[in-house]
Amino acid sequence: MQNLIRFLLRYWLFIFFLLIESFCFYLIYSNSRFHEAILFNKANKVTGDFNAAYTSTTEYLSLGKANDSLARENAVLRARGIDAMAFIENQKRTAEDTLAKVVQTYSYFSAKVIKNSINQASNFIYLNKGSASGITTQMGVICEKGIVGQVVKVTENYSAVMSVLNKNFRVSAKMKNSDYFGQLFWTGSSIDQVKLEEIPKHVLVQIGDTVVTSGYSILFPENIMIGRVTKVHAQPEKNFLEIDVKLSAPMANLNYVYVIDHLYKNEIMELDSLTSKTVK
Repeated sequence: MQNLIRFLLRYWLFIFFLLIESFCFYLIYSNSRFHEAILFNKANKVTGDFNAAYTSTTEYLSLGKANDSLARENAVLRARGIDAMAFIENQKRTAEDTLAKVVQTYSYFSAKVIKNSINQASNFIYLNKGSASGITTQMGVICEKGIVGQVVKVTENYSAVMSVLNKNFRVSAKMKNSDYFGQLFWTGSSIDQVKLEEIPKHVLVQIGDTVVTSGYSILFPENIMIGRVTKVHAQPEKNFLEIDVKLSAPMANLNYVYVIDHLYKNEIMELDSLTSKTVK
């Protein structure tokens, strides 16, 4: 306490000067609109710079999650590639007179989601890539956790995807443990629930069973994750089950996706056209 008193006695003139100076500045800025505007603008600039720095930092930190996710997927794809090469080498060793030919059926494009709706009867997703990047209609869209939808409209730099959460979306899906397949669609009741029909009633389906793509479509390769069974309806008057499936893809939280191009889809579509004419 004595030290404080000594300090005040020693520097009281300087402290008194600071108080008078502060009071003068207060009078100037409180009674002059010009100076008040200058102070307001300075405060806004400081606040804006702080918000910009905060936003940049947040976006930079979020890149880590995206990079981690991409790194995991790349590791999986790399492992699959190594396994494929090992299989080919093994085939060469065991049957040297057999030509091993690997045919690429699908190609993939990465894209960023720029718009996504989930609360309509017909929901769509917009991507930041279009025809200039090789995107066309009749391409499937997936994320790292499951199917997302189908490309239906394309401009030069953007594309529109019919979401899984669209009542017009249909995809061929199968039970992973039995290979029985049916039609999967959205009923509009929930943003993470879809329904699988046309599975015969005698097929044993249990809660938690995995549902994947069947491969009977030009949109998706076989065994792409769709979701897991949450409920099984077996009605006496029907020969097929009605199965509720919880989607594995986070439809309300999509960021980056992959667009899938079936490299021979035009040939398949041509065959579909020819067979339909034959039936008629």
